[in-house]
Amino acid sequence: MMHGNNFFHRRFVTSASFRGCTDKIMSTIIIAKPAALRFINALCVSVEDLGVIDTQYGRKPMVKFTFETDEVNEFGQKRRLTRLFHKHSHPKSALSLAVKMWRDRNLAAEEENLGEVDWQSFVDTPACLKLEPGIIKDGRRFEHIVEILALNDCELEATSEPEETK
Repeated sequence: MMHGNNFFHRRFVTSASFRGCTDKIMSTIIIAKPAALRFINALCVSVEDLGVIDTQYGRKPMVKFTFETDEVNEFGQKRRLTRLFHKHSHPKSALSLAVKMWRDRNLAAEEENLGEVDWQSFVDTPACLKLEPGIIKDGRRFEHIVEILALNDCELEATSEPEETK
């Protein structure tokens, strides 16, 4: 009986001291509003098969898509955005899902029928990029490509109005 009460007391004291610690930590954290996503039109200007490279998940085959937008960077050049993918063509891979939404192509079937994917067939293809703001470093903004959509999906997103919340 005493052991059970003693255990409860220790646990209570521990959680109380932990609570004081988290209060101090939480007072230093700034809660930011979620950043707004935005959609821009772009053109795929290159697709590079990077081969097997070192990633945070080990050595993986990678492919890089580069898109050019109508926006201009601080140097007066058209802004380019890139997206890296693990080069896996199975139906649930990020690459396959992106290509399916963007070009309505089945990479797994292409690779099975042709033996490989023709990456250059994506070049000079328009796309709608769904961008999420990233960190601001050295006064420059960085945005991440969240999704690659068909161009007509971009026009639909731009014309749709957000729902009112009550």
